[in-house]
Amino acid sequence: MTLARGTDRIESERLILRRIDYADLGFFTDLHADPEVARYLPHGRPRSSQESLAWIQSVLRTYEESALGQLAVLRKRDGMLIGRCGLSYLAVEARAAAAVPRGWYQRAEVPDAAEIVLEPELGYTFHRTSWGQGYASEATRCVFDYACDKLKLPRVVSLIHPDNVRSLRVAQRFGVQREGMVEVMKRSYGRFVWPMSIPSQGT
Repeated sequence: MTLARGTDRIESERLILRRIDYADLGFFTDLHADPEVARYLPHGRPRSSQESLAWIQSVLRTYEESALGQLAVLRKRDGMLIGRCGLSYLAVEARAAAAVPRGWYQRAEVPDAAEIVLEPELGYTFHRTSWGQGYASEATRCVFDYACDKLKLPRVVSLIHPDNVRSLRVAQRFGVQREGMVEVMKRSYGRFVWPMSIPSQGT
């Protein structure tokens, strides 16, 4: 998610979220190479260092082209980079021929004949050493509040693999509602819609 002009970061109680840059390549190469981290992502496999570099380049383009994109998540107490969280535009078939509409994160991959709608999709990925400490809930809440309060987005969705129990728990914590399925890179994901008003809660 590109931050508003004059804003270089957003913060929660324990986290700082800032724009990703090339200096983060080493961390994201390591993160994306972990099979457990990659398991529920659309590609479903570890990424090479070149693929991680291409991913960062894609994120930097989204900052300029669509005013959205993933943010680096740093832990306040020691400044350690622990993951990413943010919004990306998801192109979804508006009139799908199949029961499950297809979706694409890259506009260049959308078939010419496809009629699409663009939806801001909130997603995150954290290093395994940071799992189970409430960081995903805290970061997603921080991004979602910014999306509502500053970006004034009317709708936010999240795609979650049906077997990704950890992410389903985070989503349920915020009262998201499932709205069918979407197929991305030939893998099916539940499409969950965020309530546009969430009561304050701890992480």
